[in-house]
Amino acid sequence: MKISVNQFIDFAYGDKRKDKTKAASIIDDLDVPYDPAKDRYKQFREALASFEDGKVSTSEFLTLHSGVSANKSAGYKILCKNYLDLKEDYALIWQGRSPVEAEISGLRITTAWYLRTEENNQRRIIFLHFGKEQLPREKERGLLTVLRLAKPDSAGVGILNIQPGTLVTSTRIDQIEADYLRKRAEKFMAIAKDILAGR
Repeated sequence: MKISVNQFIDFAYGDKRKDKTKAASIIDDLDVPYDPAKDRYKQFREALASFEDGKVSTSEFLTLHSGVSANKSAGYKILCKNYLDLKEDYALIWQGRSPVEAEISGLRITTAWYLRTEENNQRRIIFLHFGKEQLPREKERGLLTVLRLAKPDSAGVGILNIQPGTLVTSTRIDQIEADYLRKRAEKFMAIAKDILAGR
């Protein structure tokens, strides 16, 4: 079963009393088509890709906020500026939209990474987070662990929280965390099989 990293981490660190409800919700979501109207950062991601591909100039990228709806404008202005500042500050290299898939106890957990940086000739992968707020500590830790499991040849992983303007990096995972996520993945698979068998 292939689910997104956010779905899995919400299950892994969520309310354990509601495991079956959460698993059922994730299974139902797999059948729901993508709705661009609910994708707040779609225009930003498209503009970012165009900028990195050389189709949009720096000045055009920085004025992206003037061409979006009023409720997105202020956030987009910060996103564009923070992206350029953080990319320069941390010597980040555009890598494009490459999928990351970690297989944990029968679950294929997917996400995407966009940037990398070289450190002592070793690759570090960076995951872009577009949320209004910085990731909660548990979610951040879980995401770093999943990314590290997906790319074990990387020297480390990081999360680029564009909105708050911080870069969190981790050079290795905590084995206790990895073991915990494996147990939660096994629990999810057991619940999912039970739910699917009953349908």
